[in-house]
Amino acid sequence: MTANQATILASEVRMMKSKSSGREYRISIALPYAYFDSPDKSWPADNPLEKWPVVYLTDANWYFGMVTDMVRVTAWCGSTTDAIIVGIGYPQDKDAEEVIRDSSAWRRDDFSPVRNEKFEEEGSKELGRKVESGGAGKFLEFIKQELIPTIEAEFKADPKRRILAGHSFGGVFSAFALLKEPGLFENYIVASPSLGYGDQYVFKQEEEFARSHKKLPAKVYLCVGGLEESTDSFMVSNMVRFGAILEGRKYKGLSLVSKIFANENHCEVVPLCFQAGLKMALKK
Repeated sequence: MTANQATILASEVRMMKSKSSGREYRISIALPYAYFDSPDKSWPADNPLEKWPVVYLTDANWYFGMVTDMVRVTAWCGSTTDAIIVGIGYPQDKDAEEVIRDSSAWRRDDFSPVRNEKFEEEGSKELGRKVESGGAGKFLEFIKQELIPTIEAEFKADPKRRILAGHSFGGVFSAFALLKEPGLFENYIVASPSLGYGDQYVFKQEEEFARSHKKLPAKVYLCVGGLEESTDSFMVSNMVRFGAILEGRKYKGLSLVSKIFANENHCEVVPLCFQAGLKMALKK
């Protein structure tokens, strides 16, 4: 039996070298089945749209396939809209173990909003390669200035329906992006965010944001597993606190949902958070 690498239907991969971060990214793009011009508009190619929502997904090396199939299958029953999935990941030209270690190192820089020397030292020792931190601003600039314009120029993407989804340090990045670039995305999925990072930097960022802003035009889905309190300093408590602060500000234009999934740990909660957050973001 001949063996070939598995692929995802109606998808492609591109490499992009960022001017902002200087890093090369593996951009995986999956299109809705109804995206393509076809004389047969029956299921699953029915209900085509002129413009499609776009999910910008961090940690695509790990989550791209899951999220693509999740969005597609959920839309089959009609309560949500299918979407273009744009997974932002890292090169995969090595063996699986090396890919995981490389992506783990690079994501710690791209997703962290401030530099943390202790975090770098511990990460370098753990992964056996140099770990840097504090690159979230450059990573967000890459998404805003390079990736989004490319996607919206080449695909039938709706600029009013952008969704950012991230888990763990990707969740911290989503929270950072929410406060740094409110309105860049319509929806922000902030899953199991490590809000204790950088001496609770995101809380300080929000406090500064509140001093000069009364509006926060975004739909935010906050989620965490009920067993995560011990995996990262008070992860559950910090998420609850962050949600309470956002609600307490009474920002104009903000819609917020918070969810704790009982009996789920940091890894188990990923599909639950993404499924629920995407269902909210893509609801018809």
